[in-house]
Amino acid sequence: MPSEPSDIAPAAPVSYALGYDEAERRRLMLQARMVGDLTRTLFERAALEPGMRVLDLGCGVGDVSLLASSFVGPGGSVLGVDQNPESISFARQRARSAGLEHLRFEVASLQELAAEGPFDALVGRFILLYLPDPVAVLRRLSHAVRPGGVIAFQELDLPTGRAVPEVPLHAQCCRWVVAGFERAGVELHMGSRLPAVFRSAGLGEPELCSSARVGSGAHREMAEWLANTVRSLLPLIESSGAATREAVQIETLADRLQQAVTAGGGVIYAPIGVGAWVRKL
Repeated sequence: MPSEPSDIAPAAPVSYALGYDEAERRRLMLQARMVGDLTRTLFERAALEPGMRVLDLGCGVGDVSLLASSFVGPGGSVLGVDQNPESISFARQRARSAGLEHLRFEVASLQELAAEGPFDALVGRFILLYLPDPVAVLRRLSHAVRPGGVIAFQELDLPTGRAVPEVPLHAQCCRWVVAGFERAGVELHMGSRLPAVFRSAGLGEPELCSSARVGSGAHREMAEWLANTVRSLLPLIESSGAATREAVQIETLADRLQQAVTAGGGVIYAPIGVGAWVRKL
């Protein structure tokens, strides 16, 4: 892919609770398969279309940017930004492998990101919950979006994951995840807070959509996603006092989760995801 001049300026990093190792990159790609349907629905309802220029905040390993690129096509462009160089390198490799010359990635922190517009859309998935001041970030970066452009974000209500009927091990894992995110100072209910964040950023009242991925014990990826989230959060879970590595038994956790849900004859619900979008006035 040909190099292009950067539209961004570097700034101080924001803490990312889940880390940046290879296991976390795999977890992010699994997560994209888990929640990608809602992201696609969000982009359809927000009317991303061919020819648009899109800025993807906190792009990680590039899944949302890849999806956005399929909406805008080669006549448009997508710029994904993330503060981690290894994640950006991985995302660039994926774009090159897919032959997507209209998709590029840059290293940048979001707290003081200076993005030169105009962009036709500003998007992000599971990123605002990590920001100390998401209102300030949205207010500032919305100025890079042209009038009539789209601002669309997807976030989670983290404590809403559950199994029906209840599976004690699954409930324990959910408590560990919440404890880890609480230890990191993450906003646990950012999905439900999206309307308030949009209003406070001067963007008006957003349209909303929501969904929660559900699967039985036969759907291995549900157990894997939860277990891998526990894995990535394990240092924070331990420092919070919620559990020790020995108690978690991370290497067998996915197997035990799947077996427990299967034995109970029920289903796992992932946390509720909320999508919000507006047209900039």
